[in-house]
Amino acid sequence: MDLQLEGKRALVTGSSAGIGLAVARNLLAEGAHVILCGRHQDRLDAAAQELRGAGDGRIHTEVADVTSLDDIERLAAATREAFGGLDILVNNAGTGIYKPFFDVTDAELVHAMQMNFLAMFRVTQRILPILLDSGGGTIVNVTGTSGSSVLDAPFYSTCSGPAKAAENRFTKALAMEFGPRNIRVNSVAPGRINAPERFARWCKDIAARTGQDHLTPQQLRDEWGKRISLPGNRWGEIEEIARLVAFVASPACGFVNGAVLVADGGETRD
Repeated sequence: MDLQLEGKRALVTGSSAGIGLAVARNLLAEGAHVILCGRHQDRLDAAAQELRGAGDGRIHTEVADVTSLDDIERLAAATREAFGGLDILVNNAGTGIYKPFFDVTDAELVHAMQMNFLAMFRVTQRILPILLDSGGGTIVNVTGTSGSSVLDAPFYSTCSGPAKAAENRFTKALAMEFGPRNIRVNSVAPGRINAPERFARWCKDIAARTGQDHLTPQQLRDEWGKRISLPGNRWGEIEEIARLVAFVASPACGFVNGAVLVADGGETRD
């Protein structure tokens, strides 16, 4: 399928690794120009080097911490300078904090809101004018299933779950307001994904806290993913989410607006 992304200009936050990097790779493969955005120049340089074969000459990098207003302002200015306009914004930067309610610190609560909903709101507020000046475009917000469903223990989500829920509500409200101005806004909500850095953090923090640290990584996947309704209760792959994001961002998905597209293998059933 031709996603009609040839020559489109895209900004992907949190794209030095994981889902964001895979989204960038898919957009480049479809002929788009992409700005990679992350907090560390060395990681962005490594990501850009990895992607050279997919989009030589169509890759730009910008260091930005999306919890910093000053950095977001610089990112918007750099986007205009690099591309002159923009067609696609992928808000991928975010975090998940899974702890029992009484264990959540105030600093973690604030960070969950800053890194998820507040970052998404602030980046979008400063980048959306560029999309409007370009005649329209599309925004894809990468959220998570904890924003629409209560996950089973030990993935207690009173901290970041409400932040993800705010992202989904933001998506719908923004789609209603700006759809008539040729801006589509949708969310992609991944479930359990084989993202190495994230899974390693879960093994270190959650498995240790719950006394499951004696289990192998595969045993942990089996235990945590036992409600996934696919053969072998398999987890999703980063590329599967990236392909979905690219499709949702494309004109091939032009009648979808204000949707929250859950990709979790049927785990959540709300």
